[in-house]
Amino acid sequence: MRSILLIAALLVAGCAGGLPPGGVAALDGVYEGEVIRSGGHAMRCPAAYKLRISVAGGEARGEIFDIQQPDAPLDRFMAFIEADGRVITAIRVGSQTFGIQGRFGTSTFRGMADSPACGMSAFAARKP
Repeated sequence: MRSILLIAALLVAGCAGGLPPGGVAALDGVYEGEVIRSGGHAMRCPAAYKLRISVAGGEARGEIFDIQQPDAPLDRFMAFIEADGRVITAIRVGSQTFGIQGRFGTSTFRGMADSPACGMSAFAARKP
């Protein structure tokens, strides 16, 4: 029974991602991905945005872009990365303010962006 519980705990820990050796300092780099609608009304929630996050020294500076106009950021955000890789910040796009909560893993960022009208999932991978 103990070995079954240990295996289950290891599987859950492996799925959680975790930080690379070196902790937050090892996260430095540029991450690119998308924020995609996962809830809310299609008339008030965009289908997707492009996401770019630059990480340096425990600080994440991000930009969100319209998919159709990837050269002009709609808004920017800044957040400090917690020791466990977690980030909490806010961003304003149009008339909506989104609360962003997510976590950096070994080479990815995964999170949620929520407003009163929308729910969105975020994913970004570190560029080589």
